[in-house]
Parts: sequence; structure tokens; C-alpha cells
Amino acid sequence: SHRMMLSALPPRLRSAAISDRCRARQRLGSFLLRRHLIYADGTTWTVKHRRWLRSLAFDDTGTQVTFAHLLASVEERELRVDAIDTDLARFFEAGLFVNEVARLGAYRGIAPLSALGLACEVCDWRRFPAARSFMSRKKAKPTDEDWEGSLATAKEALAIAEELGLLREVSLCLDAVGYAYGELGNFRESYAHNQRRLPIARSLQDSDELIDAHNMIANAALVLGDFNEVIEHASTARDLAIETEKPRLGGMSVHCEAVARLLSGDFAGTIVAAARREQFLPTGKVLSTLAVASAAAAALASPDEKSFRERLVEAEATPLELASCDFLTAFYGQRESESSYHAIRSAGWPRHFVDQALMGPLAVLAAARWGIDDESFEERIEAVIERTGHARGRVLLKQAHGVRALRRGELAKAEKLLFDAVQGFATLRLDYERAVVLGDHARALAGLGRDHRSECDEAKAIAERMGAIALRGAVEQVAAVPVS
Repeated sequence: SHRMMLSALPPRLRSAAISDRCRARQRLGSFLLRRHLIYADGTTWTVKHRRWLRSLAFDDTGTQVTFAHLLASVEERELRVDAIDTDLARFFEAGLFVNEVARLGAYRGIAPLSALGLACEVCDWRRFPAARSFMSRKKAKPTDEDWEGSLATAKEALAIAEELGLLREVSLCLDAVGYAYGELGNFRESYAHNQRRLPIARSLQDSDELIDAHNMIANAALVLGDFNEVIEHASTARDLAIETEKPRLGGMSVHCEAVARLLSGDFAGTIVAAARREQFLPTGKVLSTLAVASAAAAALASPDEKSFRERLVEAEATPLELASCDFLTAFYGQRESESSYHAIRSAGWPRHFVDQALMGPLAVLAAARWGIDDESFEERIEAVIERTGHARGRVLLKQAHGVRALRRGELAKAEKLLFDAVQGFATLRLDYERAVVLGDHARALAGLGRDHRSECDEAKAIAERMGAIALRGAVEQVAAVPVS
């Protein structure tokens, strides 16, 4: 217990010092903002920014003295953080946790300071017999109430920035408002607020803001179901990222475009879009884009499916990334793969709100088609679709209910649900999904003893036009089913 009492003191001391430094910087920033002094030449707290701060002078003596004390307060707290870092460095090679720091430091992405903080906080790792028991120590996920509070704060800040006519701050506040709306599932408002950022970013000639605004609009448009607009904004953001050498932002653009092309049935275009990932290596979304490309290749029955997955393995993809790749290739390759479904559920995919809206219904449909009962997951995805209003997701869930009814032998119910899904995809102009559900509807008609050739012929014609060889093969199997 004595070891545990002493262990967490140094890292917590550093955390407190960093909080003090942040507050001091915030006080100085607020002081300057009230006087309409805004640094517009790059990132703050760089050498260049500090040079700008020291160049400031005020005619009023009181203002000058206040500014000098605020700046000195920031510098004092920065020196304190540096001194604590120097003292903590001694614990890397000596002290209570030298062995733990060395072991944790062997993991990619864990720096010595992070390792020391983990070792000090956990102290005795034997308290956690398995990884799952340690995961419960993670900070709780923000609730809707938290996001509503953040939204209210962002709106208040936006009103102040607009009143003062501070364009850069208006853009940043619009970003915050749009992000909070997205986390609350209101992607229409998220889309609208990010649209307002575009003319401001152009007038400021701020490439980071402009690229990010295009990416966030594309992200919202994915959930709203306007895939053409996704491709338009993602392509614009990608070209700007290449021009201004912003690989991280460009990687997100490529991923958004690839997803939009996959969901719209443009499988060849998906692979072309994903190939542009090479221009943005290394970035976080690149591996996810490979999984999307692999799914498109599976739909085309292309041997590239295997090569995309091999690249994932070579890049040391996470279990979640590999599981999502295996599931998507099985789904679009029209193959039954119960193991891939259990793998994505074990890995926690789809994890993020947008992925849950876009890919969650695919998983629900796959579970229905492959005879897997997962009621809790289905209810969670239904709640996400209801909250976001994702029209494509609603029709996919209706199709899943029809497929389950078909498996139970409730043919009349299945035929009605699947016919409604056919009409739904026709309204949304999603031809690939329409062809898939036409095949399911044909199976229901065959079971009812009715002619199903027209459904099969239409589905095959769509599959051939799109080059969806895997789907064409699946429909041909349905066409061969005799009428009962």
C-alpha cells in the first residue's frame, strides 16, 4: 500500500502542471482576444508565435503591465513543466517502476512518460486477470448530456465571435457546433454548419480549415445518403491536400470517397479512389481504405481482393481492421462467413457513429442471411438509424426482417417486406442494393409458387451493368430454384 500511495505522485504532479500551463495560456489568449489581437500566421506557441507575443506593445500602462504579467505567468508554468519532465526522466532507468516502464515502452506508440504514468496509476498489474477487466478503467464515453452541453457552449462562443466579427473564430466555432451535432446524430445540422465554413475558409485563405470543412461536409453527406455530394467534396479536399501537402487531411478525403463509391455500387471507382492512398502514407484512414477496396474487389470477383488483404497484414493492421476487411469482402463477395461476423462483433466493429449508421445495417442483414441471432446488436443499430434518419439503413433493416421471415418459412410476410425494400432502394436510386433484394424477393416468390424470372432477369442485368460478378452468380443460383 505504501508503494501505491507514492507511485502516482510524479505523473499526477506533471498533469497538474500542464493544466496550470493551459489555464495560463487561456488567460493570455482571452486577454488578447478582447483587444482583437489574433495570431493568424500558423500554429500558436511555436517560436514564431512567441516572437510575435514579445513584439506586442500597448500604449496604456495598465494594459502593458497586465500583459507582461500574463506572459510571465505562461513562461513560468512552461519552465515548471520542463523541470518536472527532467526530474521524471530519472525514473525511466531507476526507481520503483523501471521494469514496468521498459516493458510498456516495447509497445508501439507508448513513450517513456506514458509508460511511467500507466505504471504509476496501475501499480500492481496482478489486479487485472484479463484485458477486459483493465478496459473498465477507461474514461467513460461522453453521454448525450455531455454533447448537449458542448453544443450549447459552442453556440454561445459562435454568437460572441459573430458579434465581434472574428472570422477565424467563427469558423472554428462552426466546426465545434457541427461536430457536436454529429455526435448527437443530427447530421443535417452538422452538414449545414460545415457548409457555412467554406466561404469563411476561402476568404481567410486557410487551407487546413477549407480541407477540413470539405471533409466534414462529405462525412455528413454519407449519412444523409447523397453519395455524389460526398464524392464532390472529398475529391476537392483531396486535391487541396495534395496541393498544400496535408497528408493527414487528405487520407480522410480518400477514405470518404472510397466509401461513397462502394455504397453507391461503383466498385471499379472504389478501387481507383483507394489507389490514391499511396499519396497520403502514412495516415490513420489508409488501412480502413484498404478494407473498403478489398470489398469492392470481392464484388467484382477480382483477385485484387486477396492482395488488398495481404497489404493489410503487411502493414500490421489491428484485429478490428482485419475483421472489418474479412466481413466486407464476404458480404460483397456474396459468401456466407459466420466466422467473419463473430470476428467483427468481438473486435467491436462498427465502432464510430458514422460507421454504425453506414455499415451496421450491412452486419444486421448479414446476420439475418447467415442465420445468426444477435438481437442486442440489431436493436442498437436500429436505434442509430432511427436517430440519424439514414434512409438507406432503414431499407436495409427492412430487407433484413424480410430475409429472417424467409428463413422462418413466413413466405407471405417475407414477400411483402422484400417488395417494400425493392421499392425503397428504387426510390433512393441505389441499384446494387436493389439488385440484391430483387434476388431475395425472387426466392420468396419461388417459395410461394409464383413466377420469379422477371426479378432474376432484372437483378442480373443490373449486376452485369455494374460488373458485380459475385452478385450475378448469386442471382443465377436463385434463378435455378424451381417454383414450389
